[in-house]
Amino acid sequence: WVNVSVLVGMGLGYLLAGSIGMVDLSGLGATPWLQVVTPLHFGMPTFSLAPILSMCLVVVIIFVESTGMFLALGKVTDREVTPGMLRRGLLCDAGASFIAGFFNTFTHSSFAQNIGLVQMTGVRCRFVTVVAGGLLVVLSLLPKAAYLIASIPPAVLGGASIAMFGMVTATGIKILQEADIGDRRNQLLVAVSVGFGLIPVVRPEFFAQMPQWMEPITHSGIAMATVSALVLNVLFNILGGADRAAHNAPCHHH
Repeated sequence: WVNVSVLVGMGLGYLLAGSIGMVDLSGLGATPWLQVVTPLHFGMPTFSLAPILSMCLVVVIIFVESTGMFLALGKVTDREVTPGMLRRGLLCDAGASFIAGFFNTFTHSSFAQNIGLVQMTGVRCRFVTVVAGGLLVVLSLLPKAAYLIASIPPAVLGGASIAMFGMVTATGIKILQEADIGDRRNQLLVAVSVGFGLIPVVRPEFFAQMPQWMEPITHSGIAMATVSALVLNVLFNILGGADRAAHNAPCHHH
């Protein structure tokens, strides 16, 4: 029961939402039972420089997000995440996105809720992912099932997300403990980066005057926090660290 608690919660939430009229199933009868996804349904791909560059930026942000999740998953499952494993994970993201384009869908990215789910349920078996992939392929052939899943009200998804995203946040805090958070410079780095990350969420109009090509970064809290943390880490700990080492050397000598 622990393992399926989130699913049970969503099921009960869906029934409750349906009983008070929050679920709209008006178009369900019109959808067919079976439909095969056809590649390149919207025609052959077309290429223009501006969208390609903006997509490259989007993929870099997805990679940043995925890297954080791989490290968090390593923490949750007590596995050391090596650069080779990171590379394979990102290659998987990129390969899936490439294939997705031919099947008329979006760029793929790892989903933070899944990390929270692993931590909540304690299920770490990779075959769960394989079975889930198989189920998704089957569901893609059943438009009625897709319609039912799409009809889940946002309130029900939100209820489940509170626990899952909370778990991801908790894992992030756990990873931060490994840095010397007692150091004032690191505290400032975390404070400023969290602040930057909240800007697109709390005040999306803050960057209204910025050029349009920067939108993928300025509209993503994760990208803003990452850029801020990287820049400040280079300034405080890498460049500043070398200066401090040189400055402190004579003192240690005494």
